[in-house]
Amino acid sequence: MLPYELVLALRYLRFHRGRAFLSAITWISVAGVTVGTAALVIALGLQAGFVEDVRARIRSGSAHLTVLATDRVIFDDADGLIRRLESIPGVSAAAPLLHTPALIVDDALGTHGFSELHGIAPAGHTRVLHGFHDGQSGFAVLDEPTDSGRAPIVLGAELARELRATIGDSVRVMVPEITLTPWGAMPRSMVFDVVGTYASDHFQEDLQRAYVTLEPLRGLLRAPNGTKWVEVRLDDLIELDAMKTRLREAIGPDWVVVDLLEANQGILRALNTERVVLFLAIALIVVVAALNIVSTLILMVHDKIKEIGTLTAMGARPLGIAAVFILQGIVIGVVGTGTGLALGTAACYWLDRYQVIRLDPEVYYLEHVPFTVQGPDLAAVALLTLVISFLATIYPALKAARLDPVEAIRHE
Repeated sequence: MLPYELVLALRYLRFHRGRAFLSAITWISVAGVTVGTAALVIALGLQAGFVEDVRARIRSGSAHLTVLATDRVIFDDADGLIRRLESIPGVSAAAPLLHTPALIVDDALGTHGFSELHGIAPAGHTRVLHGFHDGQSGFAVLDEPTDSGRAPIVLGAELARELRATIGDSVRVMVPEITLTPWGAMPRSMVFDVVGTYASDHFQEDLQRAYVTLEPLRGLLRAPNGTKWVEVRLDDLIELDAMKTRLREAIGPDWVVVDLLEANQGILRALNTERVVLFLAIALIVVVAALNIVSTLILMVHDKIKEIGTLTAMGARPLGIAAVFILQGIVIGVVGTGTGLALGTAACYWLDRYQVIRLDPEVYYLEHVPFTVQGPDLAAVALLTLVISFLATIYPALKAARLDPVEAIRHE
């Protein structure tokens, strides 16, 4: 059998002795909580979608772990380090990489673009990034000789489009190193033949990346046997933190081990900060809805003064009277929260599934706004909404509990 406080709370929410405005205000209170809850779910779904998209793009173009020297920008004997790394259980593959910013100019058209030039061992790089994006299969062409005898280069699809370069074209690569000549200091450069392009799911990477083999880039940088870092692929990405610790212990203090998320922690931290700020901003809608609950219950108390006096005269304690109105607010909060969670989740699914909000990838680096609903987010929204709804009931409940029974019965 239900306690009388809950029975009265439900009855007062349904019947108001012909006063339709109270019923309307009650429904407005429920609608306010619903809208606030749904808005919070959609906002958090939007942020979670962006974070997941960024994480996926980081994974698509990055090795699991990166090993750098602690005291040198460029180091020698990468082969020895790679052998040590690949002997560690849990390491699937390791490969050297030499990196430099570069200016790439199409020899025929004169078009140019700035690039992150990566010198790689094609076979090793393919093993390290295997399965990450569609472009790695094109790296094998770097090992094949060109008709002209010049060194080959693979361009990101967007970079090739910017240069208007196609397979077979020649491009000149200039690096930020100088050579003294009779005509003064000149930037070091080399002509490469475009042998392929690749497209990943990361627009910015496709716009900036270019790949050559290690030897010509080492020659450009005057760094024989030079390597900037070694990329590592693990058997299981779930073991990322444990493997990072294991590698540090195995190779010693002369090396720094960085994981793919740590290397991009700046953008992830910014997204998480934005997530918190957005959550707090949208939560104000729930606070406004709570004010509707306060006004509804205050009007309810004034409407039920005679009934409150009768209950008090029959032996109801002030705590029981307060519980009636607290339960009314909680019911409004529960109904509004449940409805809002359902609407918000359905909206996120619809917006993400059918890619409703389209974007220009050249500006935003993605084709549509992603939405991801996560269980902890739903729990946090539900808890916040219910707590605010409960707090909104305290003042009206105390006001009802403090009514003098004699004056309440005389009131008409």
